[in-house]
Amino acid sequence: MDDDIQKYIRCMKEIKLRDKVIENILGCKNSTGRRMTNIEFVCLQFRKICEIIILSALCAHKRDFIKVRSNIKKVSEPNKIRKILEKIHPEFYPIPFERIIDKSTGKPKNELITNGYLTKDECIDLIGRCGGVLHGFNPYNDTEVFKEVDAVENQFSEWQMKVRRLLKTHEIKLLGMSKQLWVYMAKGPNQKVSVEERVPL
Repeated sequence: MDDDIQKYIRCMKEIKLRDKVIENILGCKNSTGRRMTNIEFVCLQFRKICEIIILSALCAHKRDFIKVRSNIKKVSEPNKIRKILEKIHPEFYPIPFERIIDKSTGKPKNELITNGYLTKDECIDLIGRCGGVLHGFNPYNDTEVFKEVDAVENQFSEWQMKVRRLLKTHEIKLLGMSKQLWVYMAKGPNQKVSVEERVPL
């Protein structure tokens, strides 16, 4: 499992770096030089992030996945992977939680996050919406295209917040295992991602 955990950590580091790229574009620290190409560039980052979220689930479920798909190296389409993983283990998707201080004891405890994070369905939907912006468009349908571009751009900050809320501190449930993976993203793109094997939340 150690090698699989390291692969998962590498995926989370990649997401952190791409999140920083998005932050720099949205904060006007960097630019491609045009509004439209900025939007397309940010859409590319969000699409990649969401694909990595789904693909990284392979690291935690490799043992069970290869029972139904022997060549794990040849799977790359996130929606297909999602459908296969849901059949194997419906709870494969990250489960966000936060560390809070228990007011009665003064000690830290974990509390599940129940809203405001990127859900599994939103993750797949976001891949599609960003892909739509990245495609060339029919010049006879440009009014509808630009409406969608505006709508997508207006959701960038919300999407970023939801991705961060999902992954900042999350649990990966392992099928048939007594211990689960607790993942801590840490603050900043260069901060270490850490994973612990702990009892389920």
